[in-house]
Amino acid sequence: MLYVHTSILTDSPCTVLRGAPSEASGQALSGRVMLQLCRSLKVTQVIVAFQSSCMHRGSLWSNQSALYDNTKLEQVLFSATGTPLGYAVWGGSAEASIREMPFSFAIPGTLHESVCTAFGSIGYEIKVTIRSCGFGINTWVQSLRIPVLRVPEENILTALSLSEALRAQADWLGAVELQMLGDSAAVPDEYKLCVRSIIRPLQKGQTLVDVGLRLIENTRFKSVVSRFGDSPKSSNVLCQSQIKPRDDSWHALPLQHEHCFDLELDIPAAFRGIQYDMDTARVHISHELVLTATVVDSKQVAHYLRLAVPIQVVPKIALETSFAELPTYGKSSSDRLLLDSSYAAVWAEGENEGGQHRAFLPPPSYQAIVNSHNSLTV
Repeated sequence: MLYVHTSILTDSPCTVLRGAPSEASGQALSGRVMLQLCRSLKVTQVIVAFQSSCMHRGSLWSNQSALYDNTKLEQVLFSATGTPLGYAVWGGSAEASIREMPFSFAIPGTLHESVCTAFGSIGYEIKVTIRSCGFGINTWVQSLRIPVLRVPEENILTALSLSEALRAQADWLGAVELQMLGDSAAVPDEYKLCVRSIIRPLQKGQTLVDVGLRLIENTRFKSVVSRFGDSPKSSNVLCQSQIKPRDDSWHALPLQHEHCFDLELDIPAAFRGIQYDMDTARVHISHELVLTATVVDSKQVAHYLRLAVPIQVVPKIALETSFAELPTYGKSSSDRLLLDSSYAAVWAEGENEGGQHRAFLPPPSYQAIVNSHNSLTV
């Protein structure tokens, strides 16, 4: 901008909706607009809007739109309609050249989450429009992208599903067994995923040529059909890692015993390289982790083996629930909190009859507790 520098500062970098569209409650999106005027300006109106920006890609039958949203929420921050001149002069001094105007929107819970696919995309932005009167440029526009995320409801079932370990195992014709081990089957974006791959031979005379790991994203649109009457689908390999054992003769590794390989995948950022898992009335997006291995049998015939397991790609906030850090005996920090609370309660009770404080006495024995609860009064 030539005369006006606009900054949009939001209280949160994104909007998080919890639950399905039919049950999620609305969320507040607040922030402020900072205006810095380089010269005096006759301002007539300042409007801030939260609106959707959709993009259509690909060729679909009858020009159908795979993803579409027309949400637009407006809020007038300043209007000079009731003034005698019809405008207000801003600027002219160092103090008057900087203005701050707060805003707040009530985002509905039925809003579609942000997504960017090969057939279409839905995004959201905050757009500030400044109108003035006079010669030259009379309208200034500044926008800021705000992603809308949807996470499951915070309950114990969701916490268990998100904390489930990654385990997959299968064998091929009783000759080779493939196994994948990981910390969690739910990962966020921009994350380094570490997976231990185990190749276990069940027969002799086999060699291993290579081992690979891939993260595949599958997308299917339910609301549109192609010219052949099918729902459009796409499958993309987002990232992959491969290990090729080296040998002087065959460039292969003899499978005389099981071999372990630690493979890593750098999961890309959301909306630019990967999409979150979602299952809506319009689109279904899922991910799978694929372990591949090329094995040569005793007859020198190569076989391409494949083991796939579903994996969830969720926002980071979905993994930071209140159920993520439950107090256990293995966590000293949680135990320390319990000990501190017990110590404070004991200290408030005062001293015992012997003059010693109860906090410094040894804990009661098991037999003493049993006798106190099972004592009989005759």
